[in-house]
Amino acid sequence: MEPRKRSRREQNSRGDRQQHSFSPPRRVQVSTPTHHRKSPLSHSRSIPRCPPFDNTKKIYKMSFSSDASAASAAVDAAAAAQKKLNLEKATNFMKQYRDPHSRELKKLSANQFMDVWSHYDKDGNGYIEGTELDGFLREFVSSANTADVSPEAVSDAMLVELKQCFMEAYDDNQDGKIDIRELAQLLPMEENFLLLFRFDNPLDSSVEFMKIWREYDTDGSGYIEADELKNFLRDLLKEAKKINDVSEDKLIEYTDTMLQVFDSNKDGKLQLSEMAKLLPVKENFLCRQVFKGATKLTKDDIERVFSLYDRDNNGTIENEELRGFLKDLLELVKKDYDADDLQDFEETILRGVDYNDDGKINRKELTMILLALAKHNQEDDSAAKKE
Repeated sequence: MEPRKRSRREQNSRGDRQQHSFSPPRRVQVSTPTHHRKSPLSHSRSIPRCPPFDNTKKIYKMSFSSDASAASAAVDAAAAAQKKLNLEKATNFMKQYRDPHSRELKKLSANQFMDVWSHYDKDGNGYIEGTELDGFLREFVSSANTADVSPEAVSDAMLVELKQCFMEAYDDNQDGKIDIRELAQLLPMEENFLLLFRFDNPLDSSVEFMKIWREYDTDGSGYIEADELKNFLRDLLKEAKKINDVSEDKLIEYTDTMLQVFDSNKDGKLQLSEMAKLLPVKENFLCRQVFKGATKLTKDDIERVFSLYDRDNNGTIENEELRGFLKDLLELVKKDYDADDLQDFEETILRGVDYNDDGKINRKELTMILLALAKHNQEDDSAAKKE
């Protein structure tokens, strides 16, 4: 029996299906340029070009003119909202800082760097983290494409991989978020301004920090004010042998930018905790596990702490040594603090352990403080476990 011949309609139908069969989306290569530091984002990535999203809704014919009028107004409002949403999605903040032809990142001025930081640190907590970091990475990568690719073109899977590479390269303290120093390593900036975020010899302890604080708080007000901060930045650049390249106007610009970044309470000056973010120490030794009650404090542990703060080796912790120790101790319980808080804390501690009233701390008195700290932390851990 001969096979039945297909009709012309069936043949056309089959041909239509072949002609309109689904083809995968074209892929656009994204290549992120590198600059002063090798970036994990520099290798090419493939981002699928997504079809335009159509969120228009069907409008059914209304029976009454009043209903039709209300429906028309609702449609207009929905269309306006959708247009605004599409505009927001299409806006890529990082795109303005790339060369329109090469897509290389331009060198940012101090003010431009501040604009980038403020844009992505939306909650103003001093970190780019969570959804802020996701948004930055999406825009950073998609802005490198010569075509107008929306940040949403970066898939969730790709974002996970990008974030992992990015954090391995730039999250120096491995806290899972990006602070302003870490961002400064990624973005190309004026060389002199970049130097303010880099210290070849980071401070070993808060004792050094308190000595610097005393040197630049020239009026003893308990704050580093604008002129004092400018003097600090000038000396910092002078130490880096770049002072001849910086005009007075540039130095004022750097000072204003630093105040915008680190002056959390916006009072126009830096308190102790704010200056500590600008000039961080290598480690708060009192944050180590040994002081959290997990293990028993040994004589060697106490001796190491004493040697860390007794910088002149005279057998007592005093003056800036004492204030450096108390600063580290205060940071365990208080995030934002000023010179008055530190003074009150010093009086409270000395009232409890300074039995000879000499205003200093010896080994025996330090031992009492560290044992009390370990016991307090152990009680907090026990209470947390019960909850």
